[in-house]
Amino acid sequence: MIRFRIPLTACLAGALLVACSSNAPTAVSGAITEDRDATLLVWSDPTRLAGFEQFKKTHPNLKTKVETYDGQSLLTKIQLFNRTGKGWPDVIFAGQPNVVSQFAGKLNYAQPLDSLVSQQIRQGFGTANAPCEVGGKLYCLRNDLAQTVLWYNKPLMERFGYQLPKTWSDYRALGERVAKEHPGYVIGSAGSFFTYYDYFWSSGCPIQQVTGPDKAHIDLKDARCTRVADVLDPLIKNGSVTKAGLFDPEMAKLGKEGKVLMLPGASWLGDYLFKPKNLFATPNGQIAAGAYPSWDGETTNWSGSAGGGVYLVSRHSKNMKGAAEIIQWMTTDVGYQKDAPTYPAYGPSADAWAKRLAGDPFYAADPFPVMREQAAKVNPVQQPTRYDVEGAFTQTVVPAIRSGGTVAASLDALQTELVNLAKAQGYDVG
Repeated sequence: MIRFRIPLTACLAGALLVACSSNAPTAVSGAITEDRDATLLVWSDPTRLAGFEQFKKTHPNLKTKVETYDGQSLLTKIQLFNRTGKGWPDVIFAGQPNVVSQFAGKLNYAQPLDSLVSQQIRQGFGTANAPCEVGGKLYCLRNDLAQTVLWYNKPLMERFGYQLPKTWSDYRALGERVAKEHPGYVIGSAGSFFTYYDYFWSSGCPIQQVTGPDKAHIDLKDARCTRVADVLDPLIKNGSVTKAGLFDPEMAKLGKEGKVLMLPGASWLGDYLFKPKNLFATPNGQIAAGAYPSWDGETTNWSGSAGGGVYLVSRHSKNMKGAAEIIQWMTTDVGYQKDAPTYPAYGPSADAWAKRLAGDPFYAADPFPVMREQAAKVNPVQQPTRYDVEGAFTQTVVPAIRSGGTVAASLDALQTELVNLAKAQGYDVG
């Protein structure tokens, strides 16, 4: 998921290192010849398609062809191109930063961007591009952040006399009160893989902790994992945290009925879950964002991260500098990003984007200040890996919850599944 003005032409100081004086081919990256006249093939998701088309219109000097693709078959297609030695797109937008370790590793697709994007521009991302760094090199630019915040129904909270929880212990206590005083209302969802991003990530549970080249630490017996179960299981049992997934029909029904009192989740949930008519259809002036709770013993109220797309350039591209120019424009152009659907990763873009939220009557209070605060607090212990964490949660934790089991009882199965997946991808698990 599910995203000022800094024109990104090749000739501006501090922009991409693109030659301006000539279109003649120049040698780069070993045997590949840089050709500014080579057509650039871009693979986009539907949401980013309009942005790429806008780039084409404003940069007629670059020959660009944009196609949408099936995200489920992305890795399979790259593997096919590797076997046939042709077909690679020059630019890919991928919806999850987890793919970076695969593209930069065994698939050998991604081109390091260290010499293609200026240090000045890279600094504008702050720490947002951390998931793009593999082996000390930068392999992608982040489109947007999906930092978790505490969404809540402001007038309902005030009517019920509830305070926002500052800690997860407070959150559990609130859930126990809600179950007794206002049964049928919910303060969270646990029936999907988002449970990892919304709860386990912020807690620092060792699930995606890279400790060295092809080394990972996975330990679901760690207290940072079991404390998540200690918070969720009593609330799932009493119904204040629903067994439904975020985008299940049961969840949409709760939303439409105004029964969602609170929901820990990604910064994009306001526009993409609460607002849409086919989902929660929440009336204007109800939803606000609060700071994420802190875990006991933590001095920082860490967020998780549920998404945040990335742009990659192919190491096989014949127009690598042009490809890099595209991804820089998509991530940093104020005119485009100020209307982006999700929180921009590039700082100046985020500042421009904030003005849209401030004037949006949908929100009971401007959510941007909280989003900005939590953007700097995404727990850094999790890093992109080649194994599929979402799939592991979907196979183990989710069915346990939906069938009436507990999070605590599913952690052994999750441990086994994650370790097997990691080893299958060549990781030494400790």
